[in-house]
Amino acid sequence: METVNFRREELLLSSIDTGFMFLLLAIYYGSFASKYGRRPVLLLFSTGMLLSLAWIVLICWLDGRVPIRLVWLASSFTLIGGGQRVAKAMLFTIVSDAVDASHRTRYMSFMSSIPHITTLIAPPLSAIFMRISIWLPFEAAMGALALTYILILAMPESSKLDPPESPPTDAFATHPTGRPEDEQRPLLPPEPNFAADLSPSKLSKSSSWYTEIHHLLHIPGIPFSFTIFFTAPIALLAKAFVYQHASESFGWEMSTTTWLRVSQALGASLVTIFALPLLNTFIRLQSLRQAQKFDLAVLRGSLLIASVGFAVLWQAKANWMLVLALFICGLSEAIQPANQGLATSLISRELNARLFTTVAVLETVGKLAGGPLQSRLFSIGRREGQGSSGVNFVASSGIFLGLAVVAFFVRVRR
Repeated sequence: METVNFRREELLLSSIDTGFMFLLLAIYYGSFASKYGRRPVLLLFSTGMLLSLAWIVLICWLDGRVPIRLVWLASSFTLIGGGQRVAKAMLFTIVSDAVDASHRTRYMSFMSSIPHITTLIAPPLSAIFMRISIWLPFEAAMGALALTYILILAMPESSKLDPPESPPTDAFATHPTGRPEDEQRPLLPPEPNFAADLSPSKLSKSSSWYTEIHHLLHIPGIPFSFTIFFTAPIALLAKAFVYQHASESFGWEMSTTTWLRVSQALGASLVTIFALPLLNTFIRLQSLRQAQKFDLAVLRGSLLIASVGFAVLWQAKANWMLVLALFICGLSEAIQPANQGLATSLISRELNARLFTTVAVLETVGKLAGGPLQSRLFSIGRREGQGSSGVNFVASSGIFLGLAVVAFFVRVRR
């Protein structure tokens, strides 16, 4: 019972650490990165993570001589650098700084594949390490974090690089204010639109985080992109209940539900490592408008695939259908890189750091809101000896279908 209570307290504090504390940190570090650069934030992140891991190792090494609950203090070290979500935002910012719009989605896709690759290789690798020594996984992790210092210091500061050569816009003419000559603004403009009294340089050096976010929300296409960044995590949280659903409704042992995780990771890896990068490579995007249309097409298709995947999950009547459904859901992982590529094509490079830290906040709020919602939906139909009716799966399917319908009304106009 004590172990169960400890686990519950750990999960509660973990949600606070990765949620509410992060919301404040992301806002601060977004401004910090715009002013001082991306590398300092990554160096701070590595320091915070290294100290956090070292603290956990220290408490475990003392082995009962101090209260084990002191490991919770490890999360306080993530205040230094903002934790993994801020670091992820900085890495996507660097890609946006350095790569032109016609190739950006390809690199976003490669980066999105990394968590799925680690899902496949980390468990067996950790098991091998722990057979050798219980401390070896910690030593390997601390060594990897130490290596990040060399990598960060070796790379140039992306905010100071010359802007990448973007393909020609081949779109409509605009006034100096950024409005089309016919006064009808397209939802996806071919180039960043800035108000006459608010230049990109002023935004990056002197504007507050509120001003930057307010400006982002007034760029056509960004509110649509932000809506996906917020709602998609809510819908995707339904996957967290698949393992319990497989156990209660199909009699799977919890230990065997790992195959479901592997199925999803394989689908996601197939799309993010091979399909999307190859598609982006072979389709020669000659203009910024074509790059936007490509990202929008991928986004539409991926939203439909996600809707189908969760619908199959809801209607699954056999074990193989569960595996197939999660594989289909994995194929929809192109949503994030396509949406990132689309959003960054709409703004100036000076706003990249603010864009991705705002996206990180939206995703975190979505997950915090989506957890209780999905749990409540999953509980519908559950009784003693009877599993859930899967309302949360059909709800997620409906969310993605609704986003896809809206996406089909979005146009890149001349």
